[in-house]
Amino acid sequence: MVNHRQARNTSYNSAVKIPFPSNKAVSGISKSKQYIGKSEHGNDVALHVMANQTNAVLNSTDVLKSQMTSDEFMKKYAEKNKNFTKYVKDMCKKYRKKIPKMKKYPHHTVFNEKLKFSLCQTAKIATNSWSRLFLVLSGYKNYSEIQKMSAPSVSAAWKIHVPRLVRFPLKKQKEIMRHYTKVMFVRNPYTRLLSAYSDKLVAKNASDYSHNVHDIFTTKIRKKLGLVISKNDLTFREFVQMLILKKPIANIHWGKMSTRCHPCDIDYDVIGRMEDLDNYANYILKLVGSDLQFPKPPKTHFTNSSSHDRLVQSYSEISDSELESLYQTYLYDFLLFGYKKELPIE
Repeated sequence: MVNHRQARNTSYNSAVKIPFPSNKAVSGISKSKQYIGKSEHGNDVALHVMANQTNAVLNSTDVLKSQMTSDEFMKKYAEKNKNFTKYVKDMCKKYRKKIPKMKKYPHHTVFNEKLKFSLCQTAKIATNSWSRLFLVLSGYKNYSEIQKMSAPSVSAAWKIHVPRLVRFPLKKQKEIMRHYTKVMFVRNPYTRLLSAYSDKLVAKNASDYSHNVHDIFTTKIRKKLGLVISKNDLTFREFVQMLILKKPIANIHWGKMSTRCHPCDIDYDVIGRMEDLDNYANYILKLVGSDLQFPKPPKTHFTNSSSHDRLVQSYSEISDSELESLYQTYLYDFLLFGYKKELPIE
């Protein structure tokens, strides 16, 4: 069995340095180990792609050049996107029977009419940065003004000023989903769940609005776990223990990516990765014909959920059996999007 804690994580896409903007270049994928385990339905399933398939699909073992022209960058990311979206489609075919089918279009999809560009937003995957960009595209305020807005102000503004799929008749929704450039993003489930905990269940991180959310969910989760009720922060372990219950408390911030944007039912033009956010975002913007740059988040986000030390510290609280249960709970988020079972500790 592959140890969750000791093996290094590898992601499918390597970041590159480009003139707009500059990012750290990362080396390519190491050979992935195959792990055979029990699925949530009790069937044996292969949870990871063999190393030769990974390398053949993504061709990521070469270190990328530190500088690229705009054309070289677009060509490189067009190829990366083509390979990754194909991988997701292949995984969808393989696990189709296990993944709930879409009943209606994702209501959290936003779009821009001029650029013919739609984005299915998944909580804890750069939603605030994308909301800022869509506010600029909508004409609400200019780029520099929106960059100065607080996160709660952005959250309130985009719900009013950015067109959402759900507000339009079904005929228009179908037109958008058939003819616009459709985008969704994914993120390593381990860091995404840690970000959700840090954002919504740690009081010192909460905005004035989400203090109320913090108290409500803290009380609900403690009741669910049979713990003494208080408004003190939950531990990360208590949060994980709630997630792995047969009937956990549902919330968009820790809901499954595999059923949020329905990549097995919608033919997305781009499926980007949070781990390579800037490059994917700027590729998308150039693809749809925008000259904007993706808004830069703070160098260290307040949740700090992707940092090595934070991951090690937080997940050290979790027992091996709980970590296994967490993996099985979010099994198809790992399988569909190529994330390894091991914690992403580099």
